[in-house]
Amino acid sequence: MPLLLPGDPVIAPASQKKQQLKLGPGLTHTPPDNIVAHKAGELIIDTRKNVIWVEGNGRRYTPTHADPIIVTVLRGSADAYICAIPSSSSPAPSSVQATLPHLAFPNATKKTRPILAPGAVVYARVSLANKHMDPELECFDAESGKAMGFGELKGGMVFSVSLGMARRLLGDGNRMRGVWKREQKTARKEREEAGMTDAGDAEKEEEWEGTGAEVLEELGRLISFECAVGRNGKVWVEAEDVKSTLMVGRCLAAAESLGAEETKDMVRREVRALQG
Repeated sequence: MPLLLPGDPVIAPASQKKQQLKLGPGLTHTPPDNIVAHKAGELIIDTRKNVIWVEGNGRRYTPTHADPIIVTVLRGSADAYICAIPSSSSPAPSSVQATLPHLAFPNATKKTRPILAPGAVVYARVSLANKHMDPELECFDAESGKAMGFGELKGGMVFSVSLGMARRLLGDGNRMRGVWKREQKTARKEREEAGMTDAGDAEKEEEWEGTGAEVLEELGRLISFECAVGRNGKVWVEAEDVKSTLMVGRCLAAAESLGAEETKDMVRREVRALQG
């Protein structure tokens, strides 16, 4: 997939199903048929859903429909909670505000709805995202109607990662790692043409094979912990004790710049140091 800069034009792909093309984050449509990128990143095309969008690796999150995110309750109102959506690098008080209706929980009624105090951390899903109004949230899976992990996150700690790392932890790692690999292969080809071949280049590229979620997979194999990943660059972690929780947070931060095998080695070292 091509890499785009703000202002770059985008040629819409031919629709296989002749459905209306949908634009996701990072793209702007100017009638009649001009599409322009307004942020830097990789152009992603989902042919099944006929959707295109730009995947970046910034630190400021833009609420997008159906995204799982981690928010903080600021206060309650008559029929909803007012929440802050912190981005990867921004504190909760200065973040985008969103509304979480009192009845946006599984089987919630006026008498049985959850009571959330100011400061509560909640794992929610963006149910409405519109640039002209505050986002709206819900704490259940849209397809099953069940909680599916959404709701208040009690205890634990919240750590920050980049938006790109959050997407990789949620399963979007192959295409994001692919950007790095293509850049490296292009650079290696240029060095080969210039007679500057390095025999270790191919091996270095292979080290980056993986989804980017190896850090969670390896940690889960070695210790017990719970984790919730938000696309807004926030990760909630609760382990057996504070030291273990902090160790998981350190591993998440360190894994962003490491390859698959390097990540596994780093996790093993951290766990050995913890168990001591």
